[in-house]
Amino acid sequence: ALEFVWGHSGAYATRDAAGKVTVFNDFKESFSFKPPYAVDEVFGGRLLAVRSSDFICFYDWTEYRLIRRIDVVPKDVIWSEDGMNVVLMCPDSFYVLSHDKDAVVAAVTGGAEIDDDGIEAAFDLNHEISDKAVSGTWVGDCFVYVSQAQRLTCVVAGSQETIAHLDRQQYLLGYLPEQSKLCLIDKELNVTQQTLHLALVEYQSAIMKKDFAAAEGFFAQLPESLHNRVARFLENQGYPAEALQISKDDEHKFELATQLGKLQMAADIIVNISKQPNQAIPPRGKWKQLGDVALEQGDFSLAKRCFREAKDLSALFLVATAAGDGVELAATAKLASESGIANIAVLCFLLLNDCKSALEVLVKANRLPEAAFFARTYCPSGLADVVKAWKGDLAQVNQAVADSLASPAEYPDLFPDFQLSLAAEKAFQAKYATSPPSAMNYTEEKALADMDVMEEIKKLSPEGFEKFLLKGAAGGAGPPAAAPAPVAAAPLPTPPAPTPVAAPVPVAQAPETVVETTDLLGGSPETLPISAADLLVEDAPEVAPPSAQSGELLDLL
Repeated sequence: ALEFVWGHSGAYATRDAAGKVTVFNDFKESFSFKPPYAVDEVFGGRLLAVRSSDFICFYDWTEYRLIRRIDVVPKDVIWSEDGMNVVLMCPDSFYVLSHDKDAVVAAVTGGAEIDDDGIEAAFDLNHEISDKAVSGTWVGDCFVYVSQAQRLTCVVAGSQETIAHLDRQQYLLGYLPEQSKLCLIDKELNVTQQTLHLALVEYQSAIMKKDFAAAEGFFAQLPESLHNRVARFLENQGYPAEALQISKDDEHKFELATQLGKLQMAADIIVNISKQPNQAIPPRGKWKQLGDVALEQGDFSLAKRCFREAKDLSALFLVATAAGDGVELAATAKLASESGIANIAVLCFLLLNDCKSALEVLVKANRLPEAAFFARTYCPSGLADVVKAWKGDLAQVNQAVADSLASPAEYPDLFPDFQLSLAAEKAFQAKYATSPPSAMNYTEEKALADMDVMEEIKKLSPEGFEKFLLKGAAGGAGPPAAAPAPVAAAPLPTPPAPTPVAAPVPVAQAPETVVETTDLLGGSPETLPISAADLLVEDAPEVAPPSAQSGELLDLL
């Protein structure tokens, strides 16, 4: 005989050189057969397996009956102890199949016709594992194998878990359930052992079968050192809440708490991680991750705390500006300034209308050219100092270029209207100190942003411009206009015939000024005659644009 294989019940089979297979029961020949194909190898187990170059066939041990033909060419066939599962180990992968003995018995007793492929219900494909297995064995419902990459791995319901990394190529001999040990041997016949708790295998099998009562009993038998492993298994099976209760690893607990939306618990876990000794890297990444989740779920208080701990200034800036939180924006500006992140600090101070602090940030960052142009536009009172610092820095490189820079303190003639810009800066400072911009005054603030400041200050004078800003800040009124004549003294016209003014002025002396009231009252066009004398008020300021007069007339009407 070329080959000898054992069956599950004491039977065995041999194959001779002619391809004849002989089956023995109680050491007596039971039957023999020669398959209608070339036989390459035979395998024992629950069923007798005969492999050809293209497929493998399974036969019954009691008589010559084909059970199932499967079109794969395995190099080994490994059955479980109960005969309910079998692994077909192929060169590049292996297949986990379940064997239904009852379906086979029903088909045989029912006289079902068996074709060349056998009984279809005899096997079901459970999983295909794309890993090159060298050797393997069953431990309960768990299949343990050694891969070609020298990893000892167990498979439970298609889920792979690495037990150990081997330092050399070894082969599985079997499992000792009394000692919870896997036995392996290498080519030098050195035997080693790896621990695999049977209670862990039974627990995993019970979870896969959704027998949670039995799983609790097996879990009670597990040492605490395996709880993290169990938690990972539960997470992979879709039970993150139960995994969170079992896990002892803070890193894993943080991931589970974040996944389950228990954000406050996740924050407490990060604090515990931070308190651990020999913490090489601060957990800023976890604070950032938690802050993103909190922001997504609308927990802004926790999000701001996380971003502060992570020093994520971009996120803090986003939250503060989106919420219109000036206090938080000021704190972000301070933190950015201390951290040397000039762009965020300058943006924060600009939104807070603190131009001097923004200028200080640019100077501190040694961005003197930008600081000079910034001061020229927004903070002219600091221009001379910035230019002086810029010239000193530039002189170290090129003295001639440094001497070409002009300062308003040395060359006031090169800075026309510089005093007016100083007055404008003072006026805006007074306005923002009195009444910071409010979102409800967006229209007025936008009008101020679009206003030609130098044009207005020339028109109104520095004192008038400051009064205009303060008045606008207090009541949102428009620019100050010339005081109108006491129009109330002249009676309003009664349609359709307007009432003439009490003291008309001859046409030859002054032309009559006509004001249309269509836009003011929203009705049909009407005219209101006003004498030129009524428009002349002693010591009246310069007349404002018609829009301002119309606004005053509207208030009086």
